[in-house]
Amino acid sequence: MAQASNTIKKSLLVLGGNGYVGQNVLHAAIQSNLFSEVRSFNRSGSPKSPPPHLAESLSQVEFLTGDIFDNSAREDAIDGNYAVVSCIGAFGSNDFMKKICGDATIEAIETSKQKGVNKFGFVSSAQVYEGSAGLKIPPSMPMHGYFQGKYNAEQKLLESYPDGHVILRPGFIYGRRNVGSVQLPLQLIGAPINIVGNHLGPISSLIQSVPFVGKEVSSMVPVESVGRSMIDSLKEEKGVILEAADIRQF
Repeated sequence: MAQASNTIKKSLLVLGGNGYVGQNVLHAAIQSNLFSEVRSFNRSGSPKSPPPHLAESLSQVEFLTGDIFDNSAREDAIDGNYAVVSCIGAFGSNDFMKKICGDATIEAIETSKQKGVNKFGFVSSAQVYEGSAGLKIPPSMPMHGYFQGKYNAEQKLLESYPDGHVILRPGFIYGRRNVGSVQLPLQLIGAPINIVGNHLGPISSLIQSVPFVGKEVSSMVPVESVGRSMIDSLKEEKGVILEAADIRQF
């Protein structure tokens, strides 16, 4: 890695790159000019209606179509890359979320290690933090599988890539998001709540003291910052964990 010239100039693979966060990570990678090749691996291939502000960057990405749980397809996609970033996630039953938000990334980490990938990035959750044991909510709660999956993936990544991990821990991620042909301005919700949760002194402190809700409200981040912080951190020569406040610096 040529740190002196601020460039990597090797290939990057983003898992789940067709999603809201993944598209912004791909955009940040193209804009950074750090990588000679930028690819995405996901089940649906290239986005059918990319957001206008991301369209030019996404047109420069090679989209590979396949299932992360298909061993052959996963190995072929990961092989030969310098860095892999997982933006895989979904909502549903606890078992489903544990599989998609955790097991899918764990499979990718194992394959990346076998294939000699140097760096592995993961978009985790603000609810996974030191002392959380992965969970601050009962197993019966609807989101338990989501956070348990993220926690399991983090543990596997720290074990497999002690010096080559990049872990982001955002809460609600806001920005311009396309749903079909409709663009949802999530920043109109996220930005004001971010101000209330972090910049109103005693009021913010009171909100932050509320279990679970306080952590989530104080950890909202712009989606652009998620993309930039992930790509920029891949240049580091040691493991990186960024909490929401660190992500917002980007």
